[in-house]
Amino acid sequence: MSDAPHHDPETKDEIGTFLAVSQFLVTTVLIGAIGALAYLAGLQSGGGGTHGGEQPATAAAPAGADVATLLIETPELIARGKTLFAVNCTSCHGTAGAGDGAAAAALNPKPRNFTTPEGWKYGSSVARITRTLTEGSPGTAMAAFQAIPMPDRIAIAHYVRSLNPFPDDDAQVDLDWLGVGTGGQAGGAAAATQVVEAGPTIPIEQALALLTEAAPAVGMVTAPAADDTGAGARLFTARCASCHGAAGQGGVRVRMLGSDPYAYVVTRSLGDGEGRWATDADTFDRLVLRGLEGALMPGQGDLSRAALRDLRLYTQTLRARQQAAGRGQSS
Repeated sequence: MSDAPHHDPETKDEIGTFLAVSQFLVTTVLIGAIGALAYLAGLQSGGGGTHGGEQPATAAAPAGADVATLLIETPELIARGKTLFAVNCTSCHGTAGAGDGAAAAALNPKPRNFTTPEGWKYGSSVARITRTLTEGSPGTAMAAFQAIPMPDRIAIAHYVRSLNPFPDDDAQVDLDWLGVGTGGQAGGAAAATQVVEAGPTIPIEQALALLTEAAPAVGMVTAPAADDTGAGARLFTARCASCHGAAGQGGVRVRMLGSDPYAYVVTRSLGDGEGRWATDADTFDRLVLRGLEGALMPGQGDLSRAALRDLRLYTQTLRARQQAAGRGQSS
């Protein structure tokens, strides 16, 4: 009788299955380890890895480098700035930057005339103009335009600087503010990436209705009559003309809705106005006293009943003139 070992066929099948499963598990672990190593190597080579739990020292470098590059004047930047200036700035500063835009007549102090070297409040360098666009100018009608992306603000600054016959060079304090100086606070770099808090909102239907910028009608009245010297005319000039136009012709951008693409709420001519404010004294008074939601029109709650009456009568005069001009054009 032979002493050779005897193997049960079922035992052989169990061993084969065990070996196959083991081989599969080992292969899976090896593939996973290799994939993890490759992923970590990719992060390291792409600058996305960390060392010792700290962020890489060059994490903020690309933003600073972009701003520094954008500060170098090029014909392309000036051309883009000119286009953006026409969209955002001409209502106050005028099409040629001379401070004679449609809203300029009602503003005090007057908008800056960029074509002269005198009278620049902060300076006419690219970095300084960019900072003014970002922060605004307290005590004037110059608002902060933080909704405009930082590269576009710099492009506008290049165009504005090109209008000055004797522009300034960038001061170190302004370069530091932009984050491209040496040792200063990187305020501008932070402004380039900050999230601007949303302001008051208006219903989307109202925004869409106000969005279309109609071309001014030919023959539209754009200046008040020479004899408009009464109390109502003075109130309108001081309180209303900066948005509604000196003669109630409208066409002034009063709020940015977005920058991609650029879209604005634009005031309409008083002659085109519809609603009870045009025919009902109480409705007009409430509108003027309370304003409109969404920061579209500020309230004038300090006006007396007599002042409201004077303003309403003069507004009706402007409305009649605009309507007459429209009828004359269509006849």
